[in-house]
Amino acid sequence: MTHDLVTFTALPFAIAATGILAAAAILILIFNSRILAGLKRDARQVLSGLSDGIVILSEKPDRAYCNPAAAAMLGLSPDPDLPIGYHRILGSRLLRDVCAGATAARRGEILPPIELVDASGRFRSWRQSLIHAHVAGTAVVGVVLQDRTEVHTLSHLLEESRRRDPLTGLATPELLHDRTGQALETAARTMMAVAMIVIEVDQFEKIFEERGWAAASELLIEAAMHVSASVRAMDLIARVGQSRFAVVVTLGDSASLPGAAERFLNAMRFAFQSAAAAPMAITGSVGLARAGLDGSTSLRLLERAGQACSRARSEGGDRCRFYDPQSDLDTTPSDQGLIAEIRGGLEQGRFVMRYQPIVTLRTRQIVGFEALMRWNHPLRGELSPHEFIPTAEKSGLIHALGDFALIQSCLDAATWSPTMQVSVNMSVVELLESDAPRRIMAALAGAELAPHRVRIEITETARIPDLGRLRTAIDEIRTLGVTVALDDFGTGHSSLTHLQSLSFDCLKIDHRFVQDLATPRTASMIAMLVSYARQIGVMVVAEGVETEAQATQLAAMGCTHAQGWLFGHPMLAEDLPGREAVKG
Repeated sequence: MTHDLVTFTALPFAIAATGILAAAAILILIFNSRILAGLKRDARQVLSGLSDGIVILSEKPDRAYCNPAAAAMLGLSPDPDLPIGYHRILGSRLLRDVCAGATAARRGEILPPIELVDASGRFRSWRQSLIHAHVAGTAVVGVVLQDRTEVHTLSHLLEESRRRDPLTGLATPELLHDRTGQALETAARTMMAVAMIVIEVDQFEKIFEERGWAAASELLIEAAMHVSASVRAMDLIARVGQSRFAVVVTLGDSASLPGAAERFLNAMRFAFQSAAAAPMAITGSVGLARAGLDGSTSLRLLERAGQACSRARSEGGDRCRFYDPQSDLDTTPSDQGLIAEIRGGLEQGRFVMRYQPIVTLRTRQIVGFEALMRWNHPLRGELSPHEFIPTAEKSGLIHALGDFALIQSCLDAATWSPTMQVSVNMSVVELLESDAPRRIMAALAGAELAPHRVRIEITETARIPDLGRLRTAIDEIRTLGVTVALDDFGTGHSSLTHLQSLSFDCLKIDHRFVQDLATPRTASMIAMLVSYARQIGVMVVAEGVETEAQATQLAAMGCTHAQGWLFGHPMLAEDLPGREAVKG
């Protein structure tokens, strides 16, 4: 864990440390000829104003200079027998360790972090950066101590969030895959049968569209409770999609699977009652994949059980289907006609863009819109992207859909006030498999739109097979003057790794965290994330804000921007408000 944190903080804190070390070098130049025999008054004043700790070794081996921040970190008291700021090295174990590390370290070497529990019982974590300089022929060695306790705590909270879904409390896909791997290893020794069961709430989209996220989240919580009641102690249930759950089960033989599937079908048959709305009958679609027959890895089992679940839902829902290689091909959903329908929808102009306002929390002024694609299907009505994007990505149609979204969004944005920005989602597949910078430049030129008015949003939950290629694509996009956002931050496999490895201008906090804002643990995590983002100069947008209480709490945390139904639903371009402020 410690190694990961050092890696995570290396980039942003290296930037901050560069300025500190430069300032320290300048200060060293104004020391007298007997370097550190006594600091001049001006130098001490500047060092005293730094929030990071500065420890500089003296020519006398028994003492070191510590600025007030370092003295507070190390728990040092003034020594009446020494000049102001000086402390005896042997008088403090922590100071002794810091000085010993600085003396032993080679130039440019990264010192290990200092982690301890302070006198108040609180965990602390400090990053050490080495100072090496030569002034008037004398070597000067020192250490910069940077408090990164909040970053350490945030890392732990995000690590936990990848193990437990914040809305339902169920396991996340990461924990599911770990447990499935263990089950497969055990089954290989004991001849037990292992299967993956995927359950999807059939009415989720209808509830969401008609009643909003608050009602939809209540539905998911209730559905999770019903499914959990049917899970045995030895099995594990996880939330693996917006309205999907997965259960890894171990049985004596595969003949027991139909009975397990029937349990989950029955569990999903309940009446859902939300505030000020009539009860709605809820059902679920169930898909199963068996280890050995349908796959030998957790990822493969989940993928194929999901394909079988999609087929069950396309056949009307409230039914169970086993994975069938003849029907469930890799281009999910199973109905191969969906690819032809998407292609036909593009040709017939059935895809449209809707725009949801992004506002400043302090003034509620609209600063831009997120572009959201919708498909006006002739039979199924308006469909959201998760209904067709997975198929589009696997079939190659994602590039045509991406071009449509990018070009149309730029054309629409060109008609808005020049202060408005448009945020366009791009798939990782698009960024890795096409010349994204060239396509963006062409869309900007065609709409005569300034580059700074476009932000590209990359979904953080996406798996990234080639981080190096993605980094190159993002850097090229930012070189154009287009900004880049990391969407759905906190819900993916490596949030902190992505933030450290890739250059982003904006983070978007996933709506699931915002909906769970009343929980102290989630509120603490968001507050630390906002604080850290401000330190590294990254804008934060909170998604899914639906209540004034959420908006007020986010603003108090320092979050500056938000979007959600409180400020406006996704609208067609011709329906966008002409005013510049949105009332909550």
